[in-house]
Amino acid sequence: MMLATQLKLLKEKRKLTTQQLSDLSGVPVGTINRILSGQTDNPSFQTVCDLVMAMDGSLDELVGIQAETPPAEKKAQASQEILRLYEEMIASKNAWLLRLFVCLCVVTFAFLFVVIFDLMNPTIGFFRG
Repeated sequence: MMLATQLKLLKEKRKLTTQQLSDLSGVPVGTINRILSGQTDNPSFQTVCDLVMAMDGSLDELVGIQAETPPAEKKAQASQEILRLYEEMIASKNAWLLRLFVCLCVVTFAFLFVVIFDLMNPTIGFFRG
């Protein structure tokens, strides 16, 4: 598909007038009209970049390398990524809490063992009869 056709489709999709596109991109209205009508066969890369960026598009989308992701889908993907990161953080903290709990249990049981052993053997240890 020709560059002019792709740019026209993107402009229509964004519901922009040529004047609005000119204001957003900084490209003169006459230049935009020549590009969109196909009178300019090979516009400069910078001009095309300015137009595409003003329309919140991507050059990949323009040449068909990658289809545009709708904004709602982008938000959903970002939300999923944030949720995944939070789940990883929670899993990591849960693992540390489990380790801490196990260590605390081991220390408690060791202390109880020493106290019970000491009470059962009055001739040795801290509690002497």
